[in-house]
Amino acid sequence: MDKELREKLSESGFELDMTLQRFMGNETLYFKFLKKLPADQNYEAFVEAVDKKDPEAAFKSGHTLKGVMSNLGVDGPLQALLPMVEKLRANEAEGLEEELKEFKARYEKALAVIKEL
Repeated sequence: MDKELREKLSESGFELDMTLQRFMGNETLYFKFLKKLPADQNYEAFVEAVDKKDPEAAFKSGHTLKGVMSNLGVDGPLQALLPMVEKLRANEAEGLEEELKEFKARYEKALAVIKEL
């Protein structure tokens, strides 16, 4: 991966060093899986469940999305999602709408970068 792309990904909230280790240094394989993230349905399911105030569905999709983003090193949005998932785990859904705005902004920024790859 060239220096410019590495910097762009890092600036957009991607954790590359440990993630590439997880992919055994295979950048081609990493990008193959990373490019599948925009098609993952858990983001839409999470946003919809939070909007509908359905904590059980929000936890299920949020927890799955957390795992996907963690494995792919999409750390920017992941850091915004983590406290939301923990609230949902504790069955505390109050105030998630505000946190959702930050998460959505970070997620959309990450997706924009992925779509450029």
